[in-house]
Parts: sequence; C-alpha cells; structure tokens
Amino acid sequence: MSWKNESLDKLFNPESIAVVGASDKPDKLGALALMALQDFKGDVFPVNPRLKSINGMRCYSSIGEIDAHVDLAMIALGPNYILNTMNECAEKGVNGAIIFSAGFKELGGIGEEHQLKVREVAEAGKIAVIGPNCLGAGNCNIDLNATFFPHPTPLKGGTVAIVRQSGGVTGLMVYSAADADLGISKFASVGNRVNIDFHDIIQYLKQDSETEVICLFVEGTEYAREMVNEIKKTTAEKPVIVFKVGKTPASRDAALSHTGSLAGNAELYSAALKQSGAIEVSGVGEMMDTARLLSVWKHRPPNNRVAIVTHTLGIALIAAQTLELNGVRLPQPSENTARSIENMLNMPVKIPIKNPIDLLAQGWANPEIFADAFRLILAEDQYDAVMIVFSPNYKEGIGGGVPVDAIVESVMKIPKPVVSVLASPVTRKPPGHEVLESAGIPFFSSPQRAARALANILPSS
Repeated sequence: MSWKNESLDKLFNPESIAVVGASDKPDKLGALALMALQDFKGDVFPVNPRLKSINGMRCYSSIGEIDAHVDLAMIALGPNYILNTMNECAEKGVNGAIIFSAGFKELGGIGEEHQLKVREVAEAGKIAVIGPNCLGAGNCNIDLNATFFPHPTPLKGGTVAIVRQSGGVTGLMVYSAADADLGISKFASVGNRVNIDFHDIIQYLKQDSETEVICLFVEGTEYAREMVNEIKKTTAEKPVIVFKVGKTPASRDAALSHTGSLAGNAELYSAALKQSGAIEVSGVGEMMDTARLLSVWKHRPPNNRVAIVTHTLGIALIAAQTLELNGVRLPQPSENTARSIENMLNMPVKIPIKNPIDLLAQGWANPEIFADAFRLILAEDQYDAVMIVFSPNYKEGIGGGVPVDAIVESVMKIPKPVVSVLASPVTRKPPGHEVLESAGIPFFSSPQRAARALANILPSS
C-alpha cells in the first residue's frame, strides 16, 4: 500500500483528531468543526494557545503539546498560519490533514506559490491533505464528520463514496443522498488539491472494503489523464459515476477562480470517461438515483433489454420514451406470453399485448392479474430488467393495490433487476414501498428519474 493510501486510511478512519484553531465562539470555523465531531467516538484535542479549555475539554497550545498520536488534523486557521501548522504536523507525525481556508491556488500568483510550499511540507511528512479551500471529509459508517458543517439531517452509513471539489456541492450531494435514502461510506471535498487529487482518492477507494460505488463531481484537474486511468482500473471492480461541470464558458471560467481547476475540453472529457467505463450523468439527482440502483444490484445486467409492466399506460409511456431516448431497447414479449396475458384480461375485444405491457383496469383492480403477468414477463429470456409502473392506493377497499408480496416472491425465484415506479407524492411514500425496497426492488415516484437511472446502468447499444 502506498503512503498516500495509508495516510488516507487514517484520515477516513481516525482514532484521534486535533482541531487546530478550535474556538469557543459559535460563529468561528473552529467552533463549528468541534460541533461537527460531536458523534465521533475517538479522541478530540482542541488546539488554541489563547484558551485553556473549550466545553470542558482541555485546550492545547500547539499540536506538538498533545501527549498522544494524532491521526488527523483539522486546520481551521487563516492561510498565513497554514505553513507553520503543517510543519508542526510533520514533526508530530500526523497522518492526514484537512485545510479549510481559502487563499491559495485559486488566487493565482502568490497564493499558488503558498500552496506549493504547503505541498512540499505535506509530501516530505507523508501527510495526505484534503483541501485547502474545502469543506472537509467524513466516514458515515463511523459517524465521522470532519467538516465545519454539522449535518442538518442524519446521514445513513452505506457503500457509496462521494468525492467533489466544491464545499457547497458537498451539502447538495449529501442532502440528495439523504432524500434518496442512499447509504454513504466516505465523502470528501478535495478543494484545491494540495497532494490528494481525484486519481489519488479513486485509487484509495478502489481498495476500500466499505465502498462499492464511487461518485465524482468534477470541476477540473491538471491530472485528467491520471484520473481517467484510475477510473479505468476501478470500473472493472466498482462502478464510477461522474458529473462534470465546467462545460460552458461561464462555468469553465468560474471553476478556475473557485478551486483553481482547469476545466478542460468537455468533449474530450466525455469521450475519455466513456472509454474508461465510467457512467457520466448530467445532474446530482441523477447521480444519486443511479448510485442507488448500483448499490442495490451488485451485478449490472449484461444487455439493455427492458420490459415495462403497468396498468396505467400514460405514465409507462413517459418511462418508455426516457429509456429509448437513452439507448435502451424495449422488445415485445413472446407470442405465448402475450397470448396468456390476453387471456388473463378476458376483454370482449382483442387487446394486443405489446411493450409496455398494459394490463388496463384489471391490472389495477385485481392484484392476481398484475402478479401473474409480472411473473410471466420476468421469466422471459429477452428481458434483462423489468420496470413495474403502478398507481397505488392510499385507502383500503379501493381497488386491489400493488401485489408487493407476489412481486417479491417472483424476484426471489428469478433474480433479475426490477425497478418500481409507484406514482405518488414525494412527501408521502405509498404503502408497500418498504417491502419492495427491503427485497432489493428500488422505488421511485417519478417515471423519468427511474428510467434515466436504469438506462445509466445498462450497457449502451
């Protein structure tokens, strides 16, 4: 294991943390950083030479005064104090550091020179640095929130890693992950990237046993080739999802002044990402939806043939169009299966069964019909994945409802990826969704979001 991987492992799994620049004033970064660590189970050492204690904790005058090993230093100081502090960290043998302050590479000139000096100290001391000009990092599986941002919503531990440059996007992605009920393993806001750039952290996450899916929000990097090469090495084992900004003139210029990032040519980035096996998405919500599917389904389908089973054709057509516009095929069911479903419906006139497979009102009122049709479609060899689209009931005695138990039973017998679209308000999830999700059948209220996420994980035609 390289020293960077070892240092990053200590940074994401620390037993002890020093908060340099700790404060007793609630509006200061040092106070917020201490507050963000309130659920951390290890040792926390506040460092501030002007204070004796903070909230009952002894306050140290310097990091060198701490009479214990320090795995991670969270540095909440102005840019003029960073170089001296990093020298102290190197002398102390600190493994990893997070530098919050701005005033480095993004300013150009003297700021860039200052960052280069910090890098030299970090490299000599074998200290993995997240930042500067960043929000920080964390490990949700051990309740580590090494940021200056106490989360307003509980984060669920899981297997999806989130890496991005912008601190603001950190909050956006974390909120989106929480809304999607997505479990997070590690997260990091790498900022100006002193000595930990995207390729370094991808290399670390590739061997991280807690991480199964990697999400990247990229403004730009001077190590694009190295990043793409690491993605290519990783996608054979773990999927990598990328949202690249800086594709338009305004966003490209802003990226340089924001985190000192060279945005690069958008077309070249997209082509390189495709060749590397990454999944490129166009938004944060789409990224979280796609990550959610990949975190549930350990193996991506071998082909891109999808069936849609529904009783409400209009909603299903939205999903069908979204799938086909994104290169997914919707082949027709076999003649025998189509005939069997026609017989189930027992209509006075012949209703041809196509794809989407529309079960009409019978599929809504009679759960047995929907369950039997779904079972037949699931068993069809020409389908790699199945989507069910249903308008669920919120009151008993009105219609038959979604036959969740029968659907789950069928999927247990034929383990094929299934997505459920249950048309419902986002703020009021429908009855039965938890049964589907616990069985590995992700639930969406939006047909477009479900279809786009499904298309992303399927191989292109």
